[in-house]
Amino acid sequence: MGKLTIVILSASWALMFCRANAQTPGAIRQVDSVQQRRQIEQTARAYEESGSAPELYPGESSDLGPQSILKFKPRKTYVEAMADAQYFYTDNMFLNEQGRQDADVLVSTAQISLAPTPHDLGGGKLAPRLGYRHQWYDFGLVSNTRLTVYDFHAQIFRVASLNEFDFNAQTIFADGRWKRENWTIEAGFDFTRLMDTANYDQFYREFVPRWGVQRLFPLNETGAISAGYEGDYRFADTDLPPPSFGRDFNSRTDHSLFLAYTHALSKHAVVQPFYRFQYTHFTAGENRDDCLNSFGLALHCFFTPHISVRAFVGYDIMTTSSNSAPGYNRLDAGGGANLNIRL
Repeated sequence: MGKLTIVILSASWALMFCRANAQTPGAIRQVDSVQQRRQIEQTARAYEESGSAPELYPGESSDLGPQSILKFKPRKTYVEAMADAQYFYTDNMFLNEQGRQDADVLVSTAQISLAPTPHDLGGGKLAPRLGYRHQWYDFGLVSNTRLTVYDFHAQIFRVASLNEFDFNAQTIFADGRWKRENWTIEAGFDFTRLMDTANYDQFYREFVPRWGVQRLFPLNETGAISAGYEGDYRFADTDLPPPSFGRDFNSRTDHSLFLAYTHALSKHAVVQPFYRFQYTHFTAGENRDDCLNSFGLALHCFFTPHISVRAFVGYDIMTTSSNSAPGYNRLDAGGGANLNIRL
């Protein structure tokens, strides 16, 4: 059964029908949150022994001691494969202002891309990628919580478990990242579609051109600040829009500013507090503007050049000008493990 055929029973009929599409924004926000968290994490990889990330300050690699990248001439690579698992608690699964539902969440990611070794261009290094990412979002693995929902397909109220809201995300992406000294400029394009887990029925898709710029500010031998801007435009197509809204009512543009401090506790451990502000303007349907403030803290441990684990906590505050969608607060806390291989 598609995710858009059910909706949590709200306090009033008017609110319930305005939220007939409640799972779509929730799913979109979940996907965005995971991706944004991983983008912030890239600065922490500056201390990973693989040498795939830039140094936080000139000569960092030599200060950290002998590493394989210093002993051997790096060989060219062409393919990058990644597997990642995040398990965390969220106190607001459906992003509600009232009637919040907590849940445990497992996000499993498999990604493969053509990612040749960066080559010289314009005084810097250009790293192109073309790849595919598949993610599984599973809710309530250790919970037997059951909710009263309205099933739009059967047109009845019924009881549902949290795992009925499980979904998948498929993404095809192409991008290029150009780095010179402490500056990084990136541009790319994503095609993403969301599907329910039971039947792999699509309920949302989007075409996303994106761009961004980032600057690294080394402070000392153990810490640096990274600051940047990211923007995108999302051409959205929702399979079951609310009454009076078109299928493109989720089309929007996002503009984000982020700030992260990365501090090396040791050669293999990094702590990273971060903040992100995101402004979203919806360009179809109702005239709507959202502001999202995200605060977070993460601890990363790199066991080998290819294997790392992390613990994190994040808090989101979203305000909106919409009359049909609520603002919300959300707390996420958990951990994850990552395997990254270049061939």
